[in-house]
Amino acid sequence: MDITPTNNKIPNIAKLDAFFTNGYLRLPGMVNHGLLNRLSAMFDELIDTSQSTDEKVVISNKGKSYVTNLDNICPKSNLSCLELLGSPFILELAASICGDDFFLIQEFAVIKWAGDEMPVLWHQDMVHQRSGKCFTMGIYLDDAAENEGALRIVPGSHLDDRNICEISKDPAIDIPMKAGDILIHDMMLAHSSGLMNNNPVRRVIYFEFLSAAHVLKECIYSAELIKRRSRLLFAATRHYEMLHPGEEYFIHRKINPFPGDDEKDMNQVLMEIYKEPIHARPSAYCLENIHI
Repeated sequence: MDITPTNNKIPNIAKLDAFFTNGYLRLPGMVNHGLLNRLSAMFDELIDTSQSTDEKVVISNKGKSYVTNLDNICPKSNLSCLELLGSPFILELAASICGDDFFLIQEFAVIKWAGDEMPVLWHQDMVHQRSGKCFTMGIYLDDAAENEGALRIVPGSHLDDRNICEISKDPAIDIPMKAGDILIHDMMLAHSSGLMNNNPVRRVIYFEFLSAAHVLKECIYSAELIKRRSRLLFAATRHYEMLHPGEEYFIHRKINPFPGDDEKDMNQVLMEIYKEPIHARPSAYCLENIHI
């Protein structure tokens, strides 16, 4: 299911209803070339393979090293990921799906390389009791073709109560993407991606959005963590407004839990936000009878 947005407006109610039913929605051409270039420059700086850290995973295969995962990327490098997060369309979409109390629990990147021989196994991003809406947003910096790094999903599986290994045996489809496209999917949707042999690289930034009421009701995250991660959204909006004077920006329908941030240096704000680890709830993977 595809839509072509007009002036980066959020999808209409019918499209969002289809998202809730099918568990995914593709949004073509959402990120302009200028921001794509800035994000690519950020990746060029962060994919140094000389060492692995808690926020960077480096694997080796056949004598070659690859960076496959990057965590906590909003405060990194040229802050282009923070600019991306502050984009009005992204925040309006999050509010439309999760509600006005939405927050970002984590942001990270998954990088696939030709030759790394690292499939992404079948998994669900977070298993929960469905007392609220939460979703993952994938922002593609590179093309992902069918059978060549594209995300593979089981449509409607976010409403299925079976475990991930059982769901992974159901018929699946690939979702081809182009650089600048955005794919959103419910955090309970079963998905994976296979090996990539022809395209040189596939870089995807992921934002995971939830509602505060949802996670507090199900005791998923603490009120303190919600407050800290909500703070990041206000920082992102401020950064976007600074970079794009005169343009429309997102208007939050909740109060900034740290109103003094507007007077602080942005680097200081980000340092305070990220000084404590997140400890996000882990994904549920199928580690037996693997189908990639």
